[in-house]
Amino acid sequence: MKSGTWNKWKRGLAGGLFAVTTMLGTVVPALANEAPQAAPQISPWSMGVLNEGEKYGIFPLSWYYDGTFQKPITHDRFQSLVQAAGAKLDALGLSKKGEFTLPSGTATITRDTVLQSLFGLLKQYELPAAFEMDKDAEPIAYLQKKGIVQGTGSGLELDQPCTVEQAVVLASRVIEYAYETADGGAKGLFWKVTRGNNTMYLFGSIHLGIPEMYPLRKQVKDAFQSSDALLVEVNLMGDDTAGLEYFTSLTSYNDGTTLKDHVSKETYEKLERVIDKLGLPKQAFDQLKPWVINSNLSLTALMKSPEELAQATALGVDMHFLSSAKLAGKPVQELEGFKLQGDVLSSASPQEQEKELNAMLDHLLTPDASAPDMAAQFKQWQQLWAKGDLDGFSQSFSASSQQFNQSGLAQRLLGERDKNMTKKLVELLEKDGKSTYFVVIGAAHYAVKDMVLDQLKQKGYDVQFIQ
Repeated sequence: MKSGTWNKWKRGLAGGLFAVTTMLGTVVPALANEAPQAAPQISPWSMGVLNEGEKYGIFPLSWYYDGTFQKPITHDRFQSLVQAAGAKLDALGLSKKGEFTLPSGTATITRDTVLQSLFGLLKQYELPAAFEMDKDAEPIAYLQKKGIVQGTGSGLELDQPCTVEQAVVLASRVIEYAYETADGGAKGLFWKVTRGNNTMYLFGSIHLGIPEMYPLRKQVKDAFQSSDALLVEVNLMGDDTAGLEYFTSLTSYNDGTTLKDHVSKETYEKLERVIDKLGLPKQAFDQLKPWVINSNLSLTALMKSPEELAQATALGVDMHFLSSAKLAGKPVQELEGFKLQGDVLSSASPQEQEKELNAMLDHLLTPDASAPDMAAQFKQWQQLWAKGDLDGFSQSFSASSQQFNQSGLAQRLLGERDKNMTKKLVELLEKDGKSTYFVVIGAAHYAVKDMVLDQLKQKGYDVQFIQ
């Protein structure tokens, strides 16, 4: 039982093991000895839409892997999808003029059934004029006109059974269309800097996402699409095998020793109590160094289950843009890379690493009743980010991180890293020619005082926050 639980957590962690603070953008990648996950069942034609739609919270990612994604959709699954799509549309805050009722008694869910239902979802709202939907609008013709249904070489094939994949794609297109047309979507923390003919968009990342963070507002998407290159701290989808191997070598003991040989008896026993509390195998972390264990445990404090962690990782902002860049063939440049981040994270002395691990263990074993709940606080940051509430985000993050700012970890994650990133951004802004860059780094690097934004301003750049 414990082994099965740990395997699930490892799969979630392997989706993106993020370091102590997900706001600062430090990433701990999958461990080298992790078995690869099964490939999802996705057709090439649907990948671009699903890269968006999987973020909306209208279907679980497990649908990709259960062997039914390219088979006809069942009534139960169709009902689940339409209800979730309806809830996502409700979040736009449009007034309703009626309630949509799912069709019943149909032997097979056809493409026509799906399209009629999705049109019915839209029509239940008082839609702004921009939707161009009159009361006599014909469902299929309207959805064709808006690019939601595109058909195949054989036509629309309305009488054919609709697969799960097709239904999810159609529902995703409806949601994206509705949000763009109603000028809805997450704003994020978004700035623009110009110098000469060069333009740089700065977008704050939260590496563990929620559906409320998607879709992104159209102006963010347009800025990304107009850019010549995406800049990130680490390209997690790149081919820097040597950098990843180097990073991985820093995470574990490779000399025949284990954690027990490097920490005090008291610390190890405390870790055993936490492991037992989490239902993990007794020796789950024996090969890992304290800074990696601390990172993993911080995620268990934020997420209730390995499935939730896997979903949150897939919804991370940087991963969203990396996958979007890959699909679009957009160049990706690194501001740091695996080697630099590995050196930063592992640079603490063994004594400091044990001290930081103890702080996490104490929190998990005897949480301070007066301290804010970590998961609730993180959810608040995600929601403030989605609203584009820079003041609220900055105040909440700064208030909660006062103790963190005095730690050795803060000195490693902030300060010199921000100076180096700012230097690279300045070099790009000052280059000859005309280029547009889209820069995605941890939100706190922008929102915290004296970090990247303030350093750019101090160098004379006009940094504009985009509401």
